[in-house]
Amino acid sequence: MAQSLTHDPNAWRAVAYADLELPNSEAVPYASLWADRLKKNNDAYVAKGDTRFAVANAPASESHIVVRSPTKTVVLSVLHTLTGCLPIRTDPVGNATLKRCPMRLAIYQNGRSTVADAGSGCFIEYGAQPNNVRPDLARNGAMGAYDVQAKTIRAGIVFQGEIAPECQFRVPVPQP
Repeated sequence: MAQSLTHDPNAWRAVAYADLELPNSEAVPYASLWADRLKKNNDAYVAKGDTRFAVANAPASESHIVVRSPTKTVVLSVLHTLTGCLPIRTDPVGNATLKRCPMRLAIYQNGRSTVADAGSGCFIEYGAQPNNVRPDLARNGAMGAYDVQAKTIRAGIVFQGEIAPECQFRVPVPQP
């Protein structure tokens, strides 16, 4: 699911998701961002005798918001793996689970990249929807925006139709 472009970085928009189990060309940068954690997740599956993922990663996905300026690109990414996340609560009606997972901030500027752990963030794991209907993002949705004045990425979750207070984050973007 690609993230929509906006001319107003302050405007909230849905985060984008990438499947990291067998990443396509669009997901490779996010798999690279999480290579160490993906290896740890893969090793955990092997340690349990699960070798189904010999040619791919064990189940993993991530959500991200990308902020671009003329001189740099900033990515806030949350990694979802079964071994790296903890459930917070579930929504049986929306068939979704809210989880706390690791979060990273990556900055790409002048041909260089900087990656920093950004604590933990929230991730919505969507279960199968009837008739393959897309999840109701007004009920369970992850959003992000860039606060130009404060120079922070804002990330937030609506879960079960209400703002999830434990999943509202402001991540400062380091300035040169």
